[in-house]
Amino acid sequence: YPPGVIGAGLEIADFLIARAPDPILLLGQTYDFFDRRGLDEAYAEVARFYDILGAPATSHDLFIGPQGHGFSHHNQESMVQFFARQAGLVSPSKVRRPQHLTSAELDATPQGNTVAAGAIPIYEQIAARAADLALQRKKLARTDLIKRLTGLLCLPSRNGVPHYRVLRPNRAKDRACARYAVETEANIRAILYKRLKANHPHTLDVEREVELYIPHISSADDLGSDARDLCPDQALYALDVRGLGESRAEKDGFFHPYGMDYMFHGHALLLGESYLGRRVFDLLRTLDLLTDSGARKIRLYGRGQGALLALCAGLLHPQTGRITLKNAPLSWIEWTRAPLVFWPAANFLRNALRHFDLPDLYRALGRRLILIEPWGPDMQPLCGNALKTHYAATGLPATRLNP
Repeated sequence: YPPGVIGAGLEIADFLIARAPDPILLLGQTYDFFDRRGLDEAYAEVARFYDILGAPATSHDLFIGPQGHGFSHHNQESMVQFFARQAGLVSPSKVRRPQHLTSAELDATPQGNTVAAGAIPIYEQIAARAADLALQRKKLARTDLIKRLTGLLCLPSRNGVPHYRVLRPNRAKDRACARYAVETEANIRAILYKRLKANHPHTLDVEREVELYIPHISSADDLGSDARDLCPDQALYALDVRGLGESRAEKDGFFHPYGMDYMFHGHALLLGESYLGRRVFDLLRTLDLLTDSGARKIRLYGRGQGALLALCAGLLHPQTGRITLKNAPLSWIEWTRAPLVFWPAANFLRNALRHFDLPDLYRALGRRLILIEPWGPDMQPLCGNALKTHYAATGLPATRLNP
């Protein structure tokens, strides 16, 4: 995912064209999960440039093997034949009985492990780079911090009030919930829930003071569990931003390391945008709608992934009041020190550590902030000395922290 590459108008074929007219062979497979139509399209573009430059017809070729993803012997033979042709050599005979090498013969280091041979693990290199950035960056004034956050989130402009549609209501345990589709931008709809006191689910009647819950994964799930006892005597709103709740592409595999959420985040990077930023945008647009509909103060309650969204929106929207964050991470730099981070990649704001870390954002909220049961890089509650260490790193008054 080279950041910004598609946003700059580039595609894979452009990198191949850049080396024309040097010899080039594209290899693929008929049944690869990478669609062969993309390879056909890329080769057509490449071949056109080679023809324009007057390159020999033998200097570029495409071979698509008969199997699934992998470098099968068909592709290996095609590659060797292409190399031989470019070198003016007779193609060697095909190997019918390949020699199988042992692990010891294939090992590039004595132990068969580069770290054991003295290499520095990538997570240690990342941690060292993050530590260097922490030493270099200067503390930002609140206005500069908000400006920098806005830029890194790549937020579009917010014009007017978003349109919404009233959907069929449903129930969260023993309470009726109205549902609304808020059109935050073209073809994108965040789903807003309202847990009702009275059974009037077919209009949006907004109170002057509003409690808005942003879930970890799904409003429907959290309204029946974590948020079940919140605001028992008044209406409670909840919001599923894009990719969460009802718009999840994968209901059971959300945390798969290379699942759809990871792909959406990667596509945003390719476009030079921020998937986290677009989720924050969904929340900000919903806050615009609630404000226009009569809300004068909106208290946010975010859990897990929703805590990061509530944090950003709490700093960026003028109508927000108290911000309660449950199961939030206490710093991004702690993630850089962990060999494995269980939080989905979209939750790490690209380039943020050049300018600030989460404690800087928490401090900017001042007395409006309440932190409850923070999570570590493994998305598990921090406790004992780890909790004390992380809390100390935030530099927040103890009165704002609720372990």
